[in-house]
Order: sequence, then C-alpha cells, then structure tokens
Amino acid sequence: LVLLTPNPNRKYFIKTHSQIIYILPLFHQVLPGIKESYMYRAMRPTQTSFIRAFSGMGPVLMMEKMFMPQMPKNIQKIWAENRVVEFAHCTIIMTLANFYLYFNETKDRSDIKSFSYESLVADRSSFCKSIFKEMGIDEQYVELALTAMNKDSQKNSAISKDKTGANKMEVSEEALEWGKRIGQQLGIEMEGHDYRISNIQHAWDS
Repeated sequence: LVLLTPNPNRKYFIKTHSQIIYILPLFHQVLPGIKESYMYRAMRPTQTSFIRAFSGMGPVLMMEKMFMPQMPKNIQKIWAENRVVEFAHCTIIMTLANFYLYFNETKDRSDIKSFSYESLVADRSSFCKSIFKEMGIDEQYVELALTAMNKDSQKNSAISKDKTGANKMEVSEEALEWGKRIGQQLGIEMEGHDYRISNIQHAWDS
C-alpha cells in the first residue's frame, strides 16, 4: 500500500478484497489517517455470484481448510457445530465472518461508512456524486468513473461476465435459511427475498 501511494500530497482510492477487513488495524499503522468505506451486497446475489464463478474450481474441503482457520474463534465454533460441507454454506459463513468483523470494527466508530451495491446500481450517478463528496474527490470525475461500470474487469479470466452470466446455477433456499440462522447468532439480521442485511451500521443508504 505504501508503494501504491507514494505521493503524500495526492489522494488515492484503493479497492481491496473484502477479506482485507481481517487486517484493518494494520492498515491504520501503515497508513495513519486513511478513510475507509465498506461495500456490501445482499446475501442471495452474493452467493449466486460465488457459485457461478468459483464452485467448480476446487473441492470444498480444500476451501474449508484454507479459510476457516483465519476466522474468529467464535465463528469457527459455530461452523463446527453447524457444519455443512457444501460450497454455498462455506461461502456464506465466509461472508458472515466479514460482516461480523465490520460490525465489531464499527461498534465504537462513526468515521467508517458502509454502502450497498444495490444502492449503487439503483442510481449510479447520484451515488457516485455522494461517495466522491465523502472521499473529497471533485465531482467532475463522476462521468469518468461511471464508464468503468460498463467494463468487465475480469474479461480475460475464468470469471468473466460472459462466462459467469452463462452459468444459471442458483444458491438454494436451504442454504440461505441456514445462513440467516447463523447470522442471527452473530447479531446479523437479514430480510427480504434477497436476504439483505438490515442492521448494517453507518450505512449511507439506510
């Protein structure tokens, strides 16, 4: 990150994977004064995307061994007690772990904001103007930023829009209900057909 932000007089925007929330305290040590925002999406479309993009790339047991040990101990315990060795259940618990860490991070903070992917899609222009204002970026760059949404950042990969769009797999209702029950144990509430997180903290679109 230090190499990506060499000029202290310039402003930088870095989009990371959601797993970065595991080491957020380290970010503050390396780059004091950074402003964070947390993007989230309803559970159904999130898990559908995971299934269509990654479900055929490797055995679930391998994924379980890679990611479960990194999760908070209480989530590891919940997984052990409610374990279902299916791809969707593994990615749901991983997603819930990210929400749980965000909830904990924002218990005593009001300077980190969250926003939903759905609110971005609903009104791209207005949303970009709001987020740019929050970040201190001039509004003149909104139209340029919006052009990126018409491009596929994974165009030449196994998870391009063309390839995942052709896959019609869906997450099961059983898996979503399982995730809703686990979420409640972690203080994460979901509602509606898409299982949208309803008690996210510091949401711009709440």
